[in-house]
Order: sequence, then structure tokens, then C-alpha cells
Amino acid sequence: MTMLILAAALQITPVTFGQDATEPGKGGPRHREEHFANLSADEREKLKAARQKAMQDPAVQAAQEKMRQADKEFHETLHASMLKADPSIQAILDKMPIGERHEH
Repeated sequence: MTMLILAAALQITPVTFGQDATEPGKGGPRHREEHFANLSADEREKLKAARQKAMQDPAVQAAQEKMRQADKEFHETLHASMLKADPSIQAILDKMPIGERHEH
């Protein structure tokens, strides 16, 4: 539950600080679309197939698991630090709808 609250808070961070997560170069959904915009459908399919095959590689799977663990550790540490910096945000986080929370 704590992770869900933290993830929801992180989702509103770009809005809170006036950043646009969909701005080119920011890694948002629009960035991904722009990244592949100059590719043909065949080229996109080739990349998709290569990625799917690469994801079967045990080394890639191990690296992905390390990434997930690091992400989890980061969010847990950030959440604890945010609450330490301002314990009153717990009440704010508690108000956030569950549907808007990101699960880990």
C-alpha cells in the first residue's frame, strides 16, 4: 500500500513542478512515438521481434530483474525520505484514489 501511495505521488510530480512528461526527450509516451516515427511498419516490426527474442535471453531477464529491484529500492527510499522531510504529506498521500496509484 505504501508503494502504491508513493508511486501515485511520483506520477503527479511533473504536474506539480510544471514539467511535461510527454515533452520530447523526457521519456514519456510521446517520446517513444517520436523515436520510432521515422521507421516504416516493417522496421518497427523487426525491432519488435528482435526485442521479444532478446527478452528470452537469461542475461536480459536477469538484468531486468535487477532493474525492477533497484526501482523498488529507489521508490521505498524516496518515500521514506519524503515522509521524513515532511511527515504531513502522509495525509495528502492517503487522499489519493487507489486507481491512480502505480503498483510495484
